[in-house]
Amino acid sequence: MAALRSMIGDGKPQPGDALPPQRDLARTLNVSRATLREALSILATLGEIVAKDNGRGFLCADPADMPATPPWRFGARYPLAEVYQFRYVVESYAAELAAISDTADEIGALRATIAVFRKAASAEDLVAYAQADFDFHHLVMSISRNKLLVDMHQTFASVLLESQRLIAGRRGNLLMAVQEHDHILQAIAMRDPDGARYYMRKHLSMAASRAGLPFSEVP
Repeated sequence: MAALRSMIGDGKPQPGDALPPQRDLARTLNVSRATLREALSILATLGEIVAKDNGRGFLCADPADMPATPPWRFGARYPLAEVYQFRYVVESYAAELAAISDTADEIGALRATIAVFRKAASAEDLVAYAQADFDFHHLVMSISRNKLLVDMHQTFASVLLESQRLIAGRRGNLLMAVQEHDHILQAIAMRDPDGARYYMRKHLSMAASRAGLPFSEVP
């Protein structure tokens, strides 16, 4: 992701120019096609590239035309505010349940996910960052031991991951979320359900604000 963004930022290609075919681009950047598609999806979300009219490939966008706030592509189905309202209620309760569950085997996994999250934030690797963010929250849902919560989170994975990509585009905020994840982890590890719920709600309120929601719509 960083290499692709750097290539575009260096002026190769120019605004309006077509990006190379995905096969060639993946080879040049030494990444898998799946990783490249994720990176292209994020850049399209951020408005840094635009799909060709025929839907085959992308063009480098003109910086003057880039939106101040990335568009929310699920808006026709789920307003972004409703997504964060859902997450605020469901994920804070999952964090509370996780703190009263037997988490000995999963605390290490949570720490490992945060390590990946921190590394991606430092490298400004937005693909890895958004995925690590999603993985942390999904793991908290799993630790809750509530199968319905886990299934709901997985069912809406594409919507939730996209909400996290919006935040990833605002690079100045990347490390803030890592610190917030640390607080959630500490509360779960200390078996503090009130603290886990509090820090998850605080984190999601901050995340909603970073995603561009007006203060009046933040949970």
